Amino acid sequence: MVKMISIHSSRGGTGKSLIASNIAAILASEGRNVALMDFDFRAPSLLTVFQARNAVRNWLNNYLDGKAKLEDVMNDMTEKYKTKGTLYVGFANPDMEAMREMARKDRKWQMRALRRVMAMKQELDDKLGVEIVIIDTSPGVQYASVNAVVSADISVIVSSLDQLDIEGVERMASDLYKPFEKKTCILVNKARPHMFVSEESKRNLLDEVSGHFSQPLVAIIPCYCDILLAQRVSLFALDRPEHPFTWALREVAKRLETLAE
Repeated sequence: MVKMISIHSSRGGTGKSLIASNIAAILASEGRNVALMDFDFRAPSLLTVFQARNAVRNWLNNYLDGKAKLEDVMNDMTEKYKTKGTLYVGFANPDMEAMREMARKDRKWQMRALRRVMAMKQELDDKLGVEIVIIDTSPGVQYASVNAVVSADISVIVSSLDQLDIEGVERMASDLYKPFEKKTCILVNKARPHMFVSEESKRNLLDEVSGHFSQPLVAIIPCYCDILLAQRVSLFALDRPEHPFTWALREVAKRLETLAE
């Protein structure tokens, strides 16, 4: 059965899209058949990461609008990235008018879109043989992110240790995740590197993070300067397979597969 994992955050800038795209690439590189979806319709970024505008046949926007078939929306990136498993990516339309149009969609339209998202897992299995779906959601509590969270088998909330992020995560957990009784975990990203210099500092960091969040913790990843300086038009985990960031995301991917069962 297809497993769907949503990658969410309370606001932008946490590294959510970087984590979503690299986890999808790692799983595909290890032989899993993966579909990565850009549900950040108000600020889509995956088209830039994959440099695929000329290859796109149709947009996820059109699928949710009932104007395109799912198989026409999914773009096969397997050959480009030489992954063992298949890597499909569904892109949101980055054009300004398309973003404005998605922002104007009413509740009735969003309910129809939710039904499409709920049916999407089975379609991906039947038509493309997909095993795992990774959804890069929009930050905060937008309709698109709510639809992704409701449909997912497990949701990952990416947060920094900034107080605004911490408070935003707790509000989302209370207002969105708890009412829907969704399986949820926290991934802390961009933690201060000095917190990892000794076993004592690591224990202190774990205690601090555990005290901030009521949801279980899946990982704490340091802030790496070379990632911040790296071009955003590449998949870091495939370019730098021996980097500690890649190792950390490999472990996250394994845990998420287990948790999604």
